[in-house]
Amino acid sequence: MPNSPTPRELLLVKVDRAYKHIIDLEAEILQFNREGDSHEIFSKDDLQTGERTFYLRIIKDIPLGISALVGDVVQNLRSTLDHLAFHLVQSSPITPKPKEQDIYFPIYETAAKYDSGKMRKTQSMADAAIKAIDDIQPYYRSDPIDYSAGIGNGTPLFWLDEVSKLDKHRLLVTIRGDVVSHSLPKSKRIEMANFLKTALGSTSADVRIAFRPTDSPLVDGSVLCTLPIADVDNKMEFGFQIAFGEPKWVRGKELLSTLKHWHKFVRDIIEDFDAKGLL
Repeated sequence: MPNSPTPRELLLVKVDRAYKHIIDLEAEILQFNREGDSHEIFSKDDLQTGERTFYLRIIKDIPLGISALVGDVVQNLRSTLDHLAFHLVQSSPITPKPKEQDIYFPIYETAAKYDSGKMRKTQSMADAAIKAIDDIQPYYRSDPIDYSAGIGNGTPLFWLDEVSKLDKHRLLVTIRGDVVSHSLPKSKRIEMANFLKTALGSTSADVRIAFRPTDSPLVDGSVLCTLPIADVDNKMEFGFQIAFGEPKWVRGKELLSTLKHWHKFVRDIIEDFDAKGLL
């Protein structure tokens, strides 16, 4: 007769499902970038300055399926945390128990809001469980006014929660992010020749420079970079990242690396609670 799954195994079901969606998302993005007809680069020369400016022309929008996959990842991770909260309430000896629809994993923008609101979502949890959640610091920052104080340890959970709220109502907006890479100009390739030959075995290896051309998302007609005409290779190659377009907290953050970080963060929480004997 098969053994019943442990609480840890049950809680990791959606975490593992989230990772499968991340793999699917990675494949979708790779396919989109491989198609080669989603955008093109054009340039204009200024003969007076001897410079060439490169521009982005958008031909095809980012597929809506990518937004759907991002939502699948986010909802699996966010609901895992609520499943954890539900388990912590149900396994506690404290009674009476709250209604199931009132049990949530508490995530807030500030520490003050967390302190004032967490008990409504953690009723009947054991003190050890509440302390373990406190230790995560599931909020964006410690002070509601002093933005210079920086972000807290639990900031990824706040970002995850904000994205989850949007995705529950509509498809998320994705953008071509504000970090671009391009192939090495002639002067930089000469400068790095010894390094390229030693590290990569060839001075013609495909190495790119990452840069931030603008503080805003890339749109049709965006200026990418300006280089001396004499320094430009015959065929400059450009690469773009696909990023969150909203909400403001994560706007411009690259999709895959951000989602992988959130996945690891949530999985580590489950493993930590299990290691502490709270599951």
